[in-house]
Amino acid sequence: MRVPSDLRYTSVSCYVLRDWCEPELRHLDQLVRPGSVFIDIGANIGLFTLKAARLTGPQGRVIAIEPGTEAANRLEENVGLNSYAQVTILRQALSDSNGEAVLHHVQLGNDPQAYSLVGSALATDGETVKTETLDSLVSRLALTQIDCIKMDVEGAEPMVIAGAAQTLDRFHPMVIFEINTTLIAKGTQGAGANDAAWQMLKAHGYGFRRFRDGSPVPVDSVGSEFGNLLAVHPDGPSPVGPQDMGR
Repeated sequence: MRVPSDLRYTSVSCYVLRDWCEPELRHLDQLVRPGSVFIDIGANIGLFTLKAARLTGPQGRVIAIEPGTEAANRLEENVGLNSYAQVTILRQALSDSNGEAVLHHVQLGNDPQAYSLVGSALATDGETVKTETLDSLVSRLALTQIDCIKMDVEGAEPMVIAGAAQTLDRFHPMVIFEINTTLIAKGTQGAGANDAAWQMLKAHGYGFRRFRDGSPVPVDSVGSEFGNLLAVHPDGPSPVGPQDMGR
């Protein structure tokens, strides 16, 4: 992976922390196996995309979705550096409808990692991007398998889930999604609805886990920690424990 030497948030975290950026990245091999189909929603410059592509191998597939021009340019460069033919890059956003929307440029850390479809008083400008529902995308790409989805869309997770009902009910993929507990406490997370992503996935039959000491441990609430949660459906793929990974 190549990152610019601009000392912005994504550049520093990728270069210094590598797999330690997020627990789910470090333990992605428990969720993505050879032949898996992985959808990276909000791929940014490719941290999850690149590792997932290595784990799926050429027999699997990674769909990397990134609407921001700057981040998508870096994403394409990084995928090209690795010659991953199993990666499909889509320069668009996922949402609850097909059309166009403004991707707000929220300048946290002077970095495109915070860009969002959800408006913010911190947004300095924006760009118009194509939007599509996940259900529409799955149909358009004729996907017959989805094992794991990662969503990091800066508060727009409820919008993505709203456009993914058929996909979730058909494939029951594992879903890595971000919970911003600070915003939840203020009642302002994603599309104006507290823990909406949790509640929407729960309505589709999902249970929830959080990585602790290298294993996904069941949790019964969003808790007070900022970070990602893992949604697992009883009828869908499940994490492979460290003790089983050699089998």
